[in-house]
Amino acid sequence: MRQGRKIVPLNLGSNLIGHPTFTFSLSNEAQVFVSEILDDTFSLRLSVDLGPDGSHIASLHGPPDLVELFASLKLQVRCDIVADGYNVLSHDALDAFVASPESKAKLLEALDLREGNKVLDLMSGSGAVSQLLLEYGDKKSMGLALSMCDTHHSQLKRINSKVRERVVDVTVGDARALPYEKESFDAVVLKMGLHEVPQLDQPLVMRNVFRVLKRGGRFIIWQLLPASGVIQDVFTDIVRKTSMLAGCESQAFNRYFPRQDQISWLFKSAGFRGCEEIFQAEFTYSTRASLGAELGGDSSKLEILNNFARDRVPQELRDSLCWRDTGEDISLKIPACIYRTYKPA
Repeated sequence: MRQGRKIVPLNLGSNLIGHPTFTFSLSNEAQVFVSEILDDTFSLRLSVDLGPDGSHIASLHGPPDLVELFASLKLQVRCDIVADGYNVLSHDALDAFVASPESKAKLLEALDLREGNKVLDLMSGSGAVSQLLLEYGDKKSMGLALSMCDTHHSQLKRINSKVRERVVDVTVGDARALPYEKESFDAVVLKMGLHEVPQLDQPLVMRNVFRVLKRGGRFIIWQLLPASGVIQDVFTDIVRKTSMLAGCESQAFNRYFPRQDQISWLFKSAGFRGCEEIFQAEFTYSTRASLGAELGGDSSKLEILNNFARDRVPQELRDSLCWRDTGEDISLKIPACIYRTYKPA
Protein backbone atom coordinates (compact mmCIF):
# COMPACT_ATOMS: atom_id res chain seq x y z
CA MET A 1 0.00 0.00 0.00
CA ARG A 2 1.39 3.39 -0.96
CA GLN A 3 0.28 5.06 2.24
CA GLY A 4 1.74 8.55 2.49
CA ARG A 5 3.21 8.68 -0.99
CA LYS A 6 3.10 12.04 -2.70
CA ILE A 7 2.10 12.13 -6.37
CA VAL A 8 3.65 15.03 -8.29
CA PRO A 9 2.45 15.51 -11.89
CA LEU A 10 4.76 17.55 -14.12
CA ASN A 11 3.36 18.96 -17.35
CA LEU A 12 6.02 19.85 -19.89
CA GLY A 13 5.23 23.01 -21.86
CA SER A 14 3.22 26.15 -21.17
CA ASN A 15 0.18 24.89 -23.07
CA LEU A 16 -0.93 21.87 -21.06
CA ILE A 17 -3.16 20.39 -23.74
CA GLY A 18 -1.13 18.20 -26.06
CA HIS A 19 2.04 17.99 -23.98
CA PRO A 20 3.34 14.86 -22.22
CA THR A 21 2.90 14.48 -18.49
CA PHE A 22 5.28 12.72 -16.10
CA THR A 23 4.20 11.65 -12.64
CA PHE A 24 6.67 11.14 -9.80
CA SER A 25 5.65 9.06 -6.81
CA LEU A 26 7.71 9.98 -3.74
CA SER A 27 7.99 7.70 -0.71
CA ASN A 28 7.90 9.13 2.81
CA GLU A 29 11.68 8.82 3.00
CA ALA A 30 12.13 10.64 -0.29
CA GLN A 31 9.79 13.42 0.85
CA VAL A 32 11.88 13.93 4.00
CA PHE A 33 15.11 14.01 1.98
CA VAL A 34 13.75 16.50 -0.54
CA SER A 35 12.27 18.73 2.19
CA GLU A 36 15.69 18.94 3.86
CA ILE A 37 17.56 20.07 0.74
CA LEU A 38 14.91 22.19 -1.01
CA ASP A 39 13.43 25.48 0.10
CA ASP A 40 11.70 28.42 -1.57
CA THR A 41 14.97 29.83 -2.96
CA PHE A 42 15.48 27.15 -5.58
CA SER A 43 13.84 24.16 -7.20
CA LEU A 44 14.50 21.19 -9.42
CA ARG A 45 13.26 20.80 -12.97
CA LEU A 46 13.19 17.75 -15.23
CA SER A 47 13.27 18.20 -18.98
CA VAL A 48 13.02 15.62 -21.75
CA ASP A 49 14.45 16.43 -25.18
CA LEU A 50 14.89 14.54 -28.41
CA GLY A 51 18.45 13.51 -29.24
CA PRO A 52 19.98 13.58 -32.76
CA ASP A 53 18.89 9.98 -33.32
CA GLY A 54 15.35 10.58 -32.09
CA SER A 55 15.96 9.08 -28.64
CA HIS A 56 14.77 10.79 -25.45
CA ILE A 57 17.31 12.58 -23.27
CA ALA A 58 16.26 13.38 -19.70
CA SER A 59 18.03 16.22 -17.88
CA LEU A 60 17.86 17.41 -14.28
CA HIS A 61 18.19 21.18 -13.84
CA GLY A 62 18.82 23.06 -10.61
CA PRO A 63 21.46 24.96 -8.59
CA PRO A 64 25.01 23.72 -9.30
CA ASP A 65 25.60 22.75 -5.65
CA LEU A 66 22.43 20.68 -5.57
CA VAL A 67 23.12 18.94 -8.87
CA GLU A 68 26.65 18.15 -7.61
CA LEU A 69 25.14 16.74 -4.40
CA PHE A 70 22.89 14.44 -6.38
CA ALA A 71 25.85 13.33 -8.48
CA SER A 72 28.06 12.70 -5.43
CA LEU A 73 25.35 10.60 -3.84
CA LYS A 74 24.97 8.71 -7.11
CA LEU A 75 21.24 9.49 -7.15
CA GLN A 76 19.49 8.79 -10.43
CA VAL A 77 16.42 10.34 -11.93
CA ARG A 78 14.44 7.57 -13.56
CA CYS A 79 11.74 8.38 -16.06
CA ASP A 80 9.85 5.65 -17.90
CA ILE A 81 8.20 6.87 -21.10
CA VAL A 82 5.27 4.71 -22.16
CA ALA A 83 2.64 5.14 -24.84
CA ASP A 84 -0.37 6.97 -23.41
CA GLY A 85 -2.68 5.08 -25.74
CA TYR A 86 -5.56 7.54 -25.84
CA ASN A 87 -3.90 9.48 -28.65
CA VAL A 88 -4.00 6.45 -30.97
CA LEU A 89 -7.46 5.10 -30.17
CA SER A 90 -10.39 5.94 -32.36
CA HIS A 91 -13.26 7.95 -30.90
CA ASP A 92 -15.38 4.79 -30.96
CA ALA A 93 -13.07 3.22 -28.35
CA LEU A 94 -13.54 6.17 -26.03
CA ASP A 95 -17.31 5.63 -26.18
CA ALA A 96 -17.09 1.86 -25.70
CA PHE A 97 -19.14 1.96 -22.51
CA VAL A 98 -22.40 3.08 -24.08
CA ALA A 99 -24.89 4.15 -21.44
CA SER A 100 -28.53 3.12 -21.71
CA PRO A 101 -31.30 5.66 -21.01
CA GLU A 102 -32.07 3.78 -17.78
CA SER A 103 -28.47 3.93 -16.55
CA LYS A 104 -28.24 7.64 -17.36
CA ALA A 105 -31.44 8.26 -15.41
CA LYS A 106 -30.05 6.31 -12.46
CA LEU A 107 -26.83 8.34 -12.54
CA LEU A 108 -28.82 11.57 -12.35
CA GLU A 109 -30.91 10.11 -9.54
CA ALA A 110 -27.75 9.21 -7.62
CA LEU A 111 -26.29 12.70 -8.04
CA ASP A 112 -29.45 14.34 -6.63
CA LEU A 113 -28.47 17.66 -8.21
CA ARG A 114 -29.68 20.97 -6.81
CA GLU A 115 -29.57 24.57 -7.93
CA GLY A 116 -26.05 26.01 -7.81
CA ASN A 117 -24.33 22.69 -7.01
CA LYS A 118 -20.62 22.56 -7.72
CA VAL A 119 -19.91 19.25 -9.45
CA LEU A 120 -16.63 17.63 -10.48
CA ASP A 121 -16.63 15.28 -13.49
CA LEU A 122 -13.51 13.34 -12.53
CA MET A 123 -11.55 11.46 -15.21
CA SER A 124 -14.00 13.15 -17.53
CA GLY A 125 -12.50 12.01 -20.80
CA SER A 126 -14.14 13.74 -23.75
CA GLY A 127 -17.08 14.87 -21.61
CA ALA A 128 -20.00 12.44 -22.03
CA VAL A 129 -21.04 12.80 -18.37
CA SER A 130 -20.63 16.57 -18.39
CA GLN A 131 -22.82 16.86 -21.46
CA LEU A 132 -25.49 14.74 -19.76
CA LEU A 133 -25.42 16.96 -16.65
CA LEU A 134 -25.64 20.16 -18.67
CA GLU A 135 -28.62 18.82 -20.63
CA TYR A 136 -30.31 17.81 -17.37
CA GLY A 137 -29.67 21.26 -15.90
CA ASP A 138 -31.25 22.90 -18.95
CA LYS A 139 -34.29 20.62 -18.74
CA LYS A 140 -34.80 21.46 -15.07
CA SER A 141 -33.85 25.15 -15.47
CA MET A 142 -31.13 24.45 -12.91
CA GLY A 143 -27.80 26.25 -12.76
CA LEU A 144 -24.76 24.02 -12.16
CA ALA A 145 -21.09 24.90 -11.68
CA LEU A 146 -19.40 22.03 -13.51
CA SER A 147 -15.66 21.26 -13.53
CA MET A 148 -13.92 18.66 -15.69
CA CYS A 149 -10.63 16.97 -14.81
CA ASP A 150 -8.61 14.33 -16.65
CA THR A 151 -4.97 13.31 -16.98
CA HIS A 152 -5.09 12.60 -20.69
CA HIS A 153 -4.60 15.61 -22.96
CA SER A 154 -5.81 13.79 -26.06
CA GLN A 155 -9.11 13.08 -24.29
CA LEU A 156 -9.68 16.68 -23.26
CA LYS A 157 -9.00 17.87 -26.80
CA ARG A 158 -12.11 15.94 -27.90
CA ILE A 159 -14.48 17.85 -25.62
CA ASN A 160 -17.41 19.32 -27.54
CA SER A 161 -16.94 23.07 -27.96
CA LYS A 162 -20.45 23.77 -26.60
CA VAL A 163 -19.63 21.79 -23.45
CA ARG A 164 -16.26 23.48 -23.02
CA GLU A 165 -17.88 26.92 -23.23
CA ARG A 166 -20.34 26.15 -20.43
CA VAL A 167 -18.21 24.44 -17.80
CA VAL A 168 -16.37 26.39 -15.11
CA ASP A 169 -13.01 24.85 -15.94
CA VAL A 170 -11.27 22.06 -17.84
CA THR A 171 -8.26 20.97 -15.81
CA VAL A 172 -5.36 18.64 -16.56
CA GLY A 173 -4.92 16.78 -13.30
CA ASP A 174 -4.27 13.41 -11.73
CA ALA A 175 -7.07 11.83 -9.69
CA ARG A 176 -4.43 10.77 -7.15
CA ALA A 177 -3.41 14.39 -6.52
CA LEU A 178 -6.38 16.58 -7.42
CA PRO A 179 -5.49 20.24 -8.06
CA TYR A 180 -8.47 21.61 -6.11
CA GLU A 181 -8.87 23.19 -2.70
CA LYS A 182 -10.32 21.28 0.24
CA GLU A 183 -14.14 21.03 0.28
CA SER A 184 -14.65 22.55 -3.19
CA PHE A 185 -17.51 20.42 -4.52
CA ASP A 186 -21.03 19.35 -3.59
CA ALA A 187 -20.73 16.20 -5.70
CA VAL A 188 -18.05 14.22 -7.56
CA VAL A 189 -18.87 11.72 -10.29
CA LEU A 190 -16.37 9.16 -11.61
CA LYS A 191 -17.58 7.10 -14.58
CA MET A 192 -15.56 4.16 -15.90
CA GLY A 193 -12.24 5.60 -14.74
CA LEU A 194 -11.11 4.00 -11.49
CA HIS A 195 -9.89 0.87 -13.29
CA GLU A 196 -7.37 3.01 -15.22
CA VAL A 197 -5.48 3.58 -11.95
CA PRO A 198 -3.16 0.87 -10.53
CA GLN A 199 -4.59 -1.10 -7.60
CA LEU A 200 -2.14 0.34 -5.07
CA ASP A 201 -3.09 3.89 -6.09
CA GLN A 202 -6.87 3.50 -6.01
CA PRO A 203 -7.03 4.41 -2.27
CA LEU A 204 -5.29 7.68 -3.17
CA VAL A 205 -8.11 8.49 -5.59
CA MET A 206 -10.67 7.90 -2.85
CA ARG A 207 -8.83 10.05 -0.32
CA ASN A 208 -8.49 12.89 -2.84
CA VAL A 209 -12.19 12.79 -3.65
CA PHE A 210 -12.95 12.83 0.09
CA ARG A 211 -10.71 15.89 0.51
CA VAL A 212 -12.28 18.00 -2.26
CA LEU A 213 -15.89 17.14 -1.30
CA LYS A 214 -17.82 19.44 1.01
CA ARG A 215 -19.19 17.97 4.22
CA GLY A 216 -22.28 15.95 3.34
CA GLY A 217 -21.12 15.86 -0.28
CA ARG A 218 -21.98 12.97 -2.59
CA PHE A 219 -19.54 10.70 -4.44
CA ILE A 220 -20.99 8.64 -7.28
CA ILE A 221 -18.94 6.00 -9.04
CA TRP A 222 -20.00 4.12 -12.17
CA GLN A 223 -17.71 1.18 -12.72
CA LEU A 224 -17.35 -2.35 -14.10
CA LEU A 225 -17.12 -4.50 -10.97
CA PRO A 226 -16.31 -8.22 -11.32
CA ALA A 227 -18.21 -10.33 -8.81
CA SER A 228 -15.32 -12.58 -7.74
CA GLY A 229 -11.54 -12.65 -7.61
CA VAL A 230 -11.29 -15.33 -10.30
CA ILE A 231 -13.46 -13.39 -12.74
CA GLN A 232 -11.58 -10.22 -11.82
CA ASP A 233 -8.21 -11.76 -12.75
CA VAL A 234 -9.47 -13.24 -16.00
CA PHE A 235 -11.25 -10.11 -17.21
CA THR A 236 -8.37 -7.80 -16.26
CA ASP A 237 -5.91 -10.02 -18.15
CA ILE A 238 -8.04 -9.99 -21.31
CA VAL A 239 -8.44 -6.20 -21.24
CA ARG A 240 -4.71 -5.74 -20.60
CA LYS A 241 -3.91 -8.03 -23.54
CA THR A 242 -6.14 -5.87 -25.74
CA SER A 243 -4.25 -2.77 -24.61
CA MET A 244 -0.87 -4.34 -25.35
CA LEU A 245 -1.98 -5.34 -28.85
CA ALA A 246 -3.25 -1.78 -29.36
CA GLY A 247 0.08 -0.29 -28.24
CA CYS A 248 -1.51 1.37 -25.21
CA GLU A 249 1.21 0.57 -22.72
CA SER A 250 0.04 2.77 -19.85
CA GLN A 251 -3.36 1.09 -19.85
CA ALA A 252 -1.86 -2.39 -19.98
CA PHE A 253 0.43 -1.64 -17.04
CA ASN A 254 -2.06 0.27 -14.89
CA ARG A 255 -5.52 -1.19 -15.38
CA TYR A 256 -7.11 -2.95 -12.44
CA PHE A 257 -10.85 -3.66 -12.20
CA PRO A 258 -11.86 -3.73 -8.51
CA ARG A 259 -14.45 -6.17 -7.21
CA GLN A 260 -17.76 -5.11 -5.70
CA ASP A 261 -16.53 -5.83 -2.17
CA GLN A 262 -13.36 -3.82 -2.77
CA ILE A 263 -15.37 -0.71 -3.66
CA SER A 264 -17.03 -0.87 -0.24
CA TRP A 265 -13.63 -1.17 1.43
CA LEU A 266 -12.19 1.72 -0.59
CA PHE A 267 -15.07 3.98 0.44
CA LYS A 268 -14.79 3.06 4.11
CA SER A 269 -11.01 3.35 4.32
CA ALA A 270 -11.13 6.87 2.85
CA GLY A 271 -13.63 8.01 5.47
CA PHE A 272 -16.87 7.89 3.48
CA ARG A 273 -20.15 6.90 5.12
CA GLY A 274 -22.22 4.13 3.58
CA CYS A 275 -22.13 2.34 0.24
CA GLU A 276 -25.42 2.38 -1.65
CA GLU A 277 -25.92 0.47 -4.90
CA ILE A 278 -28.13 2.60 -7.12
CA PHE A 279 -28.07 0.51 -10.29
CA GLN A 280 -26.59 -2.66 -11.76
CA ALA A 281 -26.69 -3.97 -15.32
CA GLU A 282 -24.68 -6.42 -17.40
CA PHE A 283 -22.04 -4.94 -19.70
CA THR A 284 -21.16 -7.08 -22.72
CA TYR A 285 -17.46 -7.07 -23.52
CA SER A 286 -16.75 -8.04 -27.15
CA THR A 287 -13.34 -8.75 -28.65
CA ARG A 288 -14.55 -7.88 -32.16
CA ALA A 289 -15.71 -4.48 -30.93
CA SER A 290 -12.04 -3.66 -30.31
CA LEU A 291 -11.04 -4.45 -33.92
CA GLY A 292 -11.68 -1.02 -35.34
CA ALA A 293 -11.60 0.95 -32.11
CA GLU A 294 -8.34 -0.32 -30.61
CA LEU A 295 -6.64 -2.80 -32.95
CA GLY A 296 -6.58 -0.58 -36.00
CA GLY A 297 -8.59 -3.04 -38.07
CA ASP A 298 -5.79 -5.64 -37.89
CA SER A 299 -7.58 -9.01 -38.01
CA SER A 300 -4.37 -10.85 -37.07
CA LYS A 301 -4.35 -9.01 -33.72
CA LEU A 302 -8.00 -9.91 -33.19
CA GLU A 303 -7.10 -13.57 -33.76
CA ILE A 304 -4.28 -13.29 -31.21
CA LEU A 305 -6.70 -11.73 -28.72
CA ASN A 306 -9.35 -14.39 -29.27
CA ASN A 307 -6.85 -17.21 -28.81
CA PHE A 308 -5.56 -15.56 -25.65
CA ALA A 309 -9.11 -15.34 -24.26
CA ARG A 310 -9.81 -18.99 -25.09
CA ASP A 311 -6.64 -20.07 -23.28
CA ARG A 312 -7.19 -17.73 -20.33
CA VAL A 313 -10.84 -18.47 -19.50
CA PRO A 314 -11.32 -21.97 -18.02
CA GLN A 315 -14.33 -23.99 -19.10
CA GLU A 316 -15.83 -24.03 -15.59
CA LEU A 317 -15.95 -20.22 -15.55
CA ARG A 318 -17.58 -19.63 -18.92
CA ASP A 319 -21.20 -20.10 -17.91
CA SER A 320 -20.94 -17.51 -15.14
CA LEU A 321 -19.44 -15.06 -17.67
CA CYS A 322 -22.15 -15.76 -20.28
CA TRP A 323 -19.30 -16.75 -22.61
CA ARG A 324 -20.09 -16.74 -26.34
CA ASP A 325 -17.55 -17.67 -29.04
CA THR A 326 -18.55 -17.28 -32.71
CA GLY A 327 -15.05 -17.82 -34.04
CA GLU A 328 -14.46 -14.19 -34.99
CA ASP A 329 -15.87 -12.73 -31.80
CA ILE A 330 -15.77 -13.65 -28.13
CA SER A 331 -18.14 -11.92 -25.75
CA LEU A 332 -18.63 -12.10 -21.99
CA LYS A 333 -20.58 -10.11 -19.42
CA ILE A 334 -19.40 -8.12 -16.41
CA PRO A 335 -21.62 -6.18 -13.95
CA ALA A 336 -21.68 -2.42 -14.47
CA CYS A 337 -22.70 -0.73 -11.20
CA ILE A 338 -23.52 2.74 -9.97
CA TYR A 339 -22.66 3.29 -6.29
CA ARG A 340 -23.18 6.31 -4.06
CA THR A 341 -21.49 7.26 -0.81
CA TYR A 342 -21.26 10.41 1.33
CA LYS A 343 -18.70 12.49 3.17
CA PRO A 344 -19.96 12.80 6.75
CA ALA A 345 -21.62 16.15 7.51
